Amino acid sequence: MKRFISSYLYLFSTLLFVGLSGLSVKGAFAQSLTDTIKDIQLPFQVTLEKSGDVRLAGLLFDPQSTGLNDLVKTGDRVSVRLLSDKPDRYGRKPAHIYLKDGRWVQGELVREGKATPFPYPGETTFIRDLYLLETPKAYSALSETLPLDKFVIIKGRVIDVAMVKGITYLNFGNNWRTDFTIKFSKKAQKKFRAFGFDLPTLKEREVRIRGWVFQQNGPMIAPEHPAQLEVIEK
Repeated sequence: MKRFISSYLYLFSTLLFVGLSGLSVKGAFAQSLTDTIKDIQLPFQVTLEKSGDVRLAGLLFDPQSTGLNDLVKTGDRVSVRLLSDKPDRYGRKPAHIYLKDGRWVQGELVREGKATPFPYPGETTFIRDLYLLETPKAYSALSETLPLDKFVIIKGRVIDVAMVKGITYLNFGNNWRTDFTIKFSKKAQKKFRAFGFDLPTLKEREVRIRGWVFQQNGPMIAPEHPAQLEVIEK
């Protein structure tokens, strides 16, 4: 079963991405404490006695996910690692939550296929660890049925890296006008370089990308954070 969300959820998640963009933390803020769950709001939010409203960091918004109810209940004592002391526009702080027995809530949800990792701004801590726990259901980059305006995970081999007017493109098919492409704006290229990515060296490499597909010549994803792209090592 392919992992994607509807056009409505695409809009919601895009707004959420923008809404979280102010959460990038200067320095290495992190606060760990023990707290008690007062309330649970699906899919990935809890209210804590001390910390208030907390959003499970690093998980793609998916209103159909109910897995959190299988892991926690009101009154549970949990360990909390806050990633920021600044709430988002909805009054929630991003955090990682651990059960009394030591299990990582986000990790359990991803491992069981009940959540999909996504690196929202300010939430990239441990995102690679979540990827390791994931069994992603990915589309082939050569698929002729890539859904538009939906979140998807796509896997394929880069056959060409092109730069046009300062924009870098990773091409996966022989016809860039119709085949899937990853697009890197000038701003995105700076982020990827700072993260250690040398985009031209990705030619002939197998990669996995997660994001929202839009139409520009062919289907395309324009990642905003380097953690959206994985190089698959053989």
